[in-house]
Amino acid sequence: MVSYQELVLDNFISKTTSLSLCTKGVKVQENQHFITIDSGFPSDTFNVLVPLRTLPSTSEDKFKQAVSSFINKGFPLSVWIDERFLTDETVVWLYNLGLNEAERNVTMKLDDKSIQSISPLSSNLLDIRQVTDVEDIRIYAEVFQSLFKGSSEYEALALFFENLAANFVPHQKVYNWFIGFYEEQAVSTGCIIESDGSYGIYDVMTKQEFRGRGFGSMMFQFLLHQIKGEQKGKPCVLQASQDGINIYKRAGFTEVGEMVVFE
Repeated sequence: MVSYQELVLDNFISKTTSLSLCTKGVKVQENQHFITIDSGFPSDTFNVLVPLRTLPSTSEDKFKQAVSSFINKGFPLSVWIDERFLTDETVVWLYNLGLNEAERNVTMKLDDKSIQSISPLSSNLLDIRQVTDVEDIRIYAEVFQSLFKGSSEYEALALFFENLAANFVPHQKVYNWFIGFYEEQAVSTGCIIESDGSYGIYDVMTKQEFRGRGFGSMMFQFLLHQIKGEQKGKPCVLQASQDGINIYKRAGFTEVGEMVVFE
């Protein structure tokens, strides 16, 4: 039986690798031990390495080569490790390559029966629309990027999203991206990823100047209702920071593990 933590990992991999289906220049490489996604831009948001299992000592050279391929061309990256696979040896490899622990996210799940029992969404303060065209992508990007203002990542994300917009194919359903509008101004984002075994919720973000008004919670509830409407019997999974974990617990999500991020 597949564990919930395995469902979280599988869904996250579906999210990161699906970039290659809709974005020109994204390269995905996989071996038996880990998978790497190179966005083609200097972005540690979209340049990702994910171990698929506990890394044996024999994989050290391949692992270091994969990380060094980003470092050598001046690209930052993030390494997302399921806590089950995190060993002292792997940490040493990362530190020797100049990567340090940046964050820990609690992995959580909500089974299908709990999703189906969620009460109808009642708030009408936020007008939530699905991304369907190039202009929508640029609006989504503007909200997404706003969290990185003043950093080099902001510029990298601008290039990445512009590349995505330039290669957008109408009616291509790879990502389910949503934008929340308040008084016709884009203030929040959200994303649903469907994998074989689960739905994943990602990118629930609110512009800094609009936080504290409940827009993030409204977007989150909307995404849950979208999943509920699918009625496919799949659980919902997500990764939560300590700042957002209580919102998810109130919705019935329970903890199943942890993802550790090195940058």
